[in-house]
Amino acid sequence: MIMIKGIDPQLFKTLAALGDYVQDIVLVGGWVTHIYALIWPSQQRILERRTFDVDAAVRGRLPVRGRSRLDSRLEAQGYMARLGGTSGPAAQIFENPENEDLLDIEFLFPLTGPSEHQTVEIQTGVVAQALRYLNILLDSVVEAYASGELPGGDVVTLPIRVPTPGAFIYHRGLAFVERTDRRMQAKDLYYIFEAWMNYPDRRDDIVREMDELRRRYPRRWYDRFRANLGRLFSSDIAEGVLLVAQQYSTDEPEELAHRRIYQAFQDLLRAIPAD
Repeated sequence: MIMIKGIDPQLFKTLAALGDYVQDIVLVGGWVTHIYALIWPSQQRILERRTFDVDAAVRGRLPVRGRSRLDSRLEAQGYMARLGGTSGPAAQIFENPENEDLLDIEFLFPLTGPSEHQTVEIQTGVVAQALRYLNILLDSVVEAYASGELPGGDVVTLPIRVPTPGAFIYHRGLAFVERTDRRMQAKDLYYIFEAWMNYPDRRDDIVREMDELRRRYPRRWYDRFRANLGRLFSSDIAEGVLLVAQQYSTDEPEELAHRRIYQAFQDLLRAIPAD
């Protein structure tokens, strides 16, 4: 069992608000690298990019747990659902305007096949956004546990599941091209940079895992991953370097920062299998 200390209080309280449903989710957004930093402390620190919401991926429809539906559980914690999405039933983002200690929550579901529906009802009253390639993150998971005190004084221990670093990098290198928002593309690429740079002693594990992922999923996905990064990081002034630099807080001169970003992605591409 991996026990972690130092988890962000807002993240912990938000996960606790899910109650028994916390066991059904995998964190897949910006909080992933925060959990990595607690599981694998490293002296080499590229700044973590925190986020104001929790992206919670689920594999399928959720059973009712603890006699309460998920929407009822969240409503009891002060959450309200805001509607979004572009096709099928409207996707939801759960917000808690009365409690600043609780982060927004969005549920995500893997989009497979030719389906055009971008949303899926994962339980009565809860609609998730469906995203392609999400199964990569759900299939390769590391689990840790964190303990903390809730506002009422109760001390609880929560399971926290995140994708393995290799799966996280692989997914981001595929999924960022699905984005229409350039700022979100920049964040996806920055997460690759952060996960690769912050854990040099885990790079062999990341490379081995990505080789396994290459064999597990359609070959065209791996070709697409390499092509995506190869195109955007062809030089230290290429588009991908400039996108990552938007997210990279450093005191280094701009030219040196750009060179560091470019070198990191070139090291990654050289380390993983070429075909």
